[in-house]
Amino acid sequence: MGISVPAAAAAPLPRTNHLFAGAQFAFIASILMLGLYIGLTSTWTLLEPDFLIGLSLTAAATSLLFAVPPSGALRGLLVLVPTIDILAVGFFRDTLPNLPTSGLLIVIPVLWLAGGFGVSALPVPVFGAIFVSLIPVARAGAWPTTPGGWGAICILPALVLIMTVTVHLAARQLRAHEGRARIALAAATEAAAIATTVSESVDAAVAFFRPDGTAALRNEATYEQARLAGFDPKTRAGVHVYGPDRKTRLPPEKQVINRALRGESFRGDLYWVGQPGDQRAIIGNARQVHTDEGTFVGTITVGHDVTDLADAVALREAFLIDVSHELRTPLTSIIGYLDLLTEGHDLQQLGLEREVSTIQRNAEQLYAIIGDLLAAGDAEMRVRIALTDVADIARESAAAILPQASEAGVTVRAEVPPHVELEGDGGRLRQVLDNLLSNAVKYTPRGGRVVVTVGVDGTTCTVTIADTGIGISPDDQRQLFDRFFRAREVRDDARPGVGLGLSIVKSITEAHHGWITVSSRPGRGSTFTVTLPLRQPRAGAPSAS
Repeated sequence: MGISVPAAAAAPLPRTNHLFAGAQFAFIASILMLGLYIGLTSTWTLLEPDFLIGLSLTAAATSLLFAVPPSGALRGLLVLVPTIDILAVGFFRDTLPNLPTSGLLIVIPVLWLAGGFGVSALPVPVFGAIFVSLIPVARAGAWPTTPGGWGAICILPALVLIMTVTVHLAARQLRAHEGRARIALAAATEAAAIATTVSESVDAAVAFFRPDGTAALRNEATYEQARLAGFDPKTRAGVHVYGPDRKTRLPPEKQVINRALRGESFRGDLYWVGQPGDQRAIIGNARQVHTDEGTFVGTITVGHDVTDLADAVALREAFLIDVSHELRTPLTSIIGYLDLLTEGHDLQQLGLEREVSTIQRNAEQLYAIIGDLLAAGDAEMRVRIALTDVADIARESAAAILPQASEAGVTVRAEVPPHVELEGDGGRLRQVLDNLLSNAVKYTPRGGRVVVTVGVDGTTCTVTIADTGIGISPDDQRQLFDRFFRAREVRDDARPGVGLGLSIVKSITEAHHGWITVSSRPGRGSTFTVTLPLRQPRAGAPSAS
């Protein structure tokens, strides 16, 4: 992003007495060298009136330089210092007519006037050069009569004019660049201060790494998390960093900093730092930073401490599991006695068939919900791998949902090949299809349709359930597979459910080393795609996913 330079940026360079003193001391040093030369070649010249006048003018200019205060209305008098020096050069040059190089002394005050003052000072060195050139004419009492004589008068003012304009333009350009540099430096300083303040204000560990991997910014929270993790700068990893289960130690190459410096960008990765008994839950994010032109400038990592949230979630899940276990036992007894009641009595004759049927249906629904709660609470989804025909499972699930679909006015069609065999848990995969088909029928308006397809692509099998239902908003899709999450439209319509079905579907799919995706637009229906490997990875082999 470019930086605009206001008019104030072109202000003159700082004009301090110390800066001008350097120029004056250079002029004095040049005069001393000239004096040394005269002393070695013609000592008597040091006593010439013109030479002494030049020395007096130089002394007066130097005194004026230190007499003018560094600030205030009198600062404008400083322009007299190089002006007087030019006059002094005229007398020095007249003293040594056989030493043309003495005229070079004019260069120092000319540069001073051209570069250190504004446009109004530009005529001064030119008139000064004319003065220096005319002193010999005044002493001779006559104007030159030859072209060479006139050339000797005009050459110095002409050269001074060219030098004055050139130096002034260069000085203006330098000031403009200096103004831009000041603004850029101020912006960079301000940005650095803001970045430091923000990083220290947020409740997260923030670190920024340059392209060479060195750390340019680390806030206090970073040091605290590094201490808990037992961070080793040589490996850029901690010895006490664990996965989401709080037990599996993460190797250095899978830890946040090393992944980030390899160019990975990620968000929401959960890990734990600290020794058992003193662990903190961290959500890690990382991304690369580029300029608007695409130049890579570094990598930023952020670690949010979510221990309280993780503990609250664990407490909630433990509570749900305990309650589910407590409810399951009496509910199993109720269902058992209902079965005995149904088998041992003629409920229709007793006039209780409808009531008992309602009790039995709700008890079975409650039993299914408790089963989902217990399944969602499993730390690891357990599957029994065997050769399974997923095409048969798809047809069976589609057939099983037909009564519910018929009642809802929804058409269900299965487009599957005769056989598609893969290694998997048939019961769990049936649970996946039942859940997805049930949701598709439940959220598809009357007159809609649901299509389940099965296909094979290389070493993977894809099961797709597409519907013409109400669809899912992009915001809800981001949380669709979270436990207990229910879309806003579903909550608003007060449709039954606890929000566990899709999280269980995802857990079963991932237990088979597969993955599930969703494509949906509100009002345009949804398509869920479950991708499964045909063969499960063997021990020591890389995952198919």
